[in-house]
Amino acid sequence: MSDLAGLIPLLLIVVVFWLFIVRPARKKQQQYSSLQDELQPGLEVMTTSGIFAEIVSLEDAEARLRIADGVEIRVHRQAIGQIVRPEPAAEPETLEGD
Repeated sequence: MSDLAGLIPLLLIVVVFWLFIVRPARKKQQQYSSLQDELQPGLEVMTTSGIFAEIVSLEDAEARLRIADGVEIRVHRQAIGQIVRPEPAAEPETLEGD
């Protein structure tokens, strides 16, 4: 009985480790993988360093990004941090009683 009681703290540590380390890391990896699958020329993206650009071309390990007219940079594909999605246009507010 005391041997089993000694294993409970160890099992608790394993469960906590899985909940706070393994599960979030796995979720982040899945999000990154789906981001890489969505990349295609023409999309506006933001690099991990905060540069906004449009994808010109993609290869296995690198991407060409247009940051201004006539200015293209070559970056590692993993440097693309997120796809910039246009925000929906806000509807104009109307005053009540008009």
